[in-house]
Amino acid sequence: MRFPRSIRFRLSALYSAVAFGLGGVVLGLVYAAIRWQLTRQTETRMIVRGRQLVLGNYTLVIDPRLEEAQVRTLESLFNQFVLDQLARYILLALVLLSVVSLVVGWVIAGRALAPVSNITEVAREIEASDLSRRIDLQGPDDELTRLAATFDGMLERLERAFRSQRKFLADTSHDLRTPLSVIRSNVEVTLDDPATSLDEWRSTGEIVVRNATRMGAMIDGLLAAARFEGGQAAMVTVDLAVLVQLVAVDHSPSATAAGLSIEALAASAEVQGEPIALSRALTNLVDNAIRVSTPGGKLRIASGRTTTGWSYLAVSDQGPGFDADKTWTGFGLSIVEKVVQLHNGAFRVQTEEGRGSTMIMWLPAGGEGEAPEVNPLPVL
Repeated sequence: MRFPRSIRFRLSALYSAVAFGLGGVVLGLVYAAIRWQLTRQTETRMIVRGRQLVLGNYTLVIDPRLEEAQVRTLESLFNQFVLDQLARYILLALVLLSVVSLVVGWVIAGRALAPVSNITEVAREIEASDLSRRIDLQGPDDELTRLAATFDGMLERLERAFRSQRKFLADTSHDLRTPLSVIRSNVEVTLDDPATSLDEWRSTGEIVVRNATRMGAMIDGLLAAARFEGGQAAMVTVDLAVLVQLVAVDHSPSATAAGLSIEALAASAEVQGEPIALSRALTNLVDNAIRVSTPGGKLRIASGRTTTGWSYLAVSDQGPGFDADKTWTGFGLSIVEKVVQLHNGAFRVQTEEGRGSTMIMWLPAGGEGEAPEVNPLPVL
């Protein structure tokens, strides 16, 4: 026969054992005290005065024909009878105490473990597709309430992570599909035309190379974020000013081709991070700014550190801007958000329709609290 091994049963058995043990000790001490008192009284406090037997505060009239030895024998027999009866009652009380304590322990354990059962039930019902359930345990600020609050906090973080992951996958599939569609459509058009000239083939090849390069940059960013998230990238000290200078030099030709000028505001700011992932994220911001900026405008790439202990990488453009209340989309910005999240930072956007945008990656550098909401760059 296998006995139940639930926590409730074990707690009930523990409560019963403790109550039985303490009750046994108390009743045993009471029995020992009464036995000692009766024995002491028999030996020292019995006085025979004529026809009176004095026992402590009680006086009994005895038959004068009885001798003192006989009186002592009677008293000993009476004491033994009392002790035997007391022992029986004590054993009966211990049996009842064990049964009652087991029942009471079962009820108390059930009430104490009710929040745990609630937590278990919610955890069983939660699926990855629906993390909106919460325990929301009400009651005093005890261990179980704090456990439920911690569990709710974990669910909140998981829900945010799953939402971010779904958005990331959606942006990835959309942005990777776009260059593939461009390549496929141009190649099919060229192949379907038997009179295609060499120049047209060359033009198609340039389109293919350009979109393949774009896809390669996207995949590089994806791999950098995946490597960092998987713990395969080492955190080292990175000076954000170096990243700004390198990215500005690398993008000067493409910015010039788009009719833009680049200004690097590279103030030294050291953080603990993964340089490849940070460089990929900054490159995505610059690529996005070049794509949306109006020819003749200026592009600023900046790094620095605030007095509150937060460092930043920022890209400011003179593009059309957009409604700040709307959620920005795109694979490049999804990579940026992922990289910033993995660095325990925050991604902020300062924008105004018709006035351009500033994309800011805030990275912790010993600061506490939330990342700043202000724009660290001067107005263009």
